[in-house]
Amino acid sequence: MNSRQPHVDWDLLFGENYDHFDFPDLAPELSEREAASIVKLAGLERGMTLLDAPCGHGRHANILASQGHSVVGVDRDERFLAMAADEARTMGVDVDYRRIDLREMSFDAEFDAAVSWYSSFGYFDDETDRDILRRYRRALRPGGRFLLDMHPLYRHIPSLLANHERHVDVLHRGEDLAVEIQELDAEASRYYSEKVTIRDGKVERARFSVRMFTAPEILEWFRTAGFSEARVMDEHGGTFTVGSRRLVVLGTA
Repeated sequence: MNSRQPHVDWDLLFGENYDHFDFPDLAPELSEREAASIVKLAGLERGMTLLDAPCGHGRHANILASQGHSVVGVDRDERFLAMAADEARTMGVDVDYRRIDLREMSFDAEFDAAVSWYSSFGYFDDETDRDILRRYRRALRPGGRFLLDMHPLYRHIPSLLANHERHVDVLHRGEDLAVEIQELDAEASRYYSEKVTIRDGKVERARFSVRMFTAPEILEWFRTAGFSEARVMDEHGGTFTVGSRRLVVLGTA
């Protein structure tokens, strides 16, 4: 049995190295496409109240607010929230940004919809993650919808089998390098990852783990969290298959 416990080096993962290595891939065009997917898959209509949690630096929340939605964005990271608020002012949109840890959300039937996008769920132990899912459910009005986007369990299995049960991603930014090494704990259904960055000659290591789900398992989690209905789909709203790039779940309160 693997004795490793869920853990995330939050400040290392989402500090200046995140800005340097990851931000260039999060282009405005990508955010626009993802926001359009959120609207389509969640069935959002103009004027709806929306919870974006965690909202990160607001790249979806601000776009959705510009389309006429009333958006509350929550995140644990003050730096990201400041970036989100600055961008909102630049765009001339109004988003209610709040510093709240997902584990402490206490909304009660306040939203028509909620969204967790870009693999932002599953970073704690199962008991805590189930409680977070219940908090999303409680945040919704009757009939409200929760859209959850995740990596599928099957995504890296071919690479794991071909590379001694490890998957490795390598990213270059000029002379700088980021290497992410992932191992799958099959018993816990959890990826354990180490991200090593080499920037200006300085080496930094950040570790995290994330829970992975089969479709039947995540649907069971939604049902026990109190959702009346839930279904899985791929990132386009089509049938979820072994080859799907994303696992998307839509739950109805």
